[in-house]
Amino acid sequence: MATLERAREAKAALRDELAGLDGVTGVGIARADLTGAPVRGAGTSGVGDDWLLRVNVTSDDVAVPETVDGVDVEVRVVGDVTASRA
Repeated sequence: MATLERAREAKAALRDELAGLDGVTGVGIARADLTGAPVRGAGTSGVGDDWLLRVNVTSDDVAVPETVDGVDVEVRVVGDVTASRA
């Protein structure tokens, strides 16, 4: 189980580790449900005080660690991020 404070510290370490790595589009913190899975949507049923790191990448060949300082890391392949035209 990772507290929010521990996840914040691990996020800083992960951002330093991934700095300059091609294919990483974002690093964040997300709540995990009681099984340790990431929470999707606005529901809070079955949600404890467990947190994980979430990394958005352009493809699944970007090397991201599974855990950082004991905090689980979820990787999401989001594809290329580009600006949209208004």
